[in-house]
Formats: sequence, C-alpha cells, structure tokens
Amino acid sequence: MYPGKKELLSLQIRTLQMRMEDTEQELLQQIEKYMKKFHKAPTIRELSRLCTSVSSTSTIKAYLDRLKEKGVLHYEPRTPRSITLKKELPQAK
Repeated sequence: MYPGKKELLSLQIRTLQMRMEDTEQELLQQIEKYMKKFHKAPTIRELSRLCTSVSSTSTIKAYLDRLKEKGVLHYEPRTPRSITLKKELPQAK
C-alpha cells in the first residue's frame, strides 16, 4: 500500500527536521574546530565557507539564531567574532 498525502507530508517534515539537526550539529562542530585552531570565533562569512550543507550567510545567521534560542551559544548580531559556546556540544547520533 502506498502512503497517503498525510503520511508522505509527515515523512517529509521528519526528514527536514533531522536534516536541520544535522546542519546545526555541523555548524557547532565547525565553530568549535575554528575556535580551537585560531583561538577566536569565526565570522558568519567564514562559517558559510566552512559548512558543507549551507553556503548562504543569511541561512547561517538563521541557524545561529536557533542555536542561541536553544541556549547552546551566544552572539551579538552586528558584532563580528562574538560567538561564544555556552554548553558542551551535543553528541552526534
């Protein structure tokens, strides 16, 4: 039996949510890696170059806003290199 529209939409939403979590995880890992290597926070433009799944600076900013709401990091929107990690990074699934 083929899935109905509701089941298909539900599957697409769950897939999108998992993808976003993976992207958030990648972003956090790139921030941590950059900070360990250079002893300073990356800029949004640098993050857009480092992350393989996101290349747009506006999308990076949106992810940073989400992570800030979750309490994982802090940053000042119009201040370069202001990202600070607040908690231990979540473990990969």
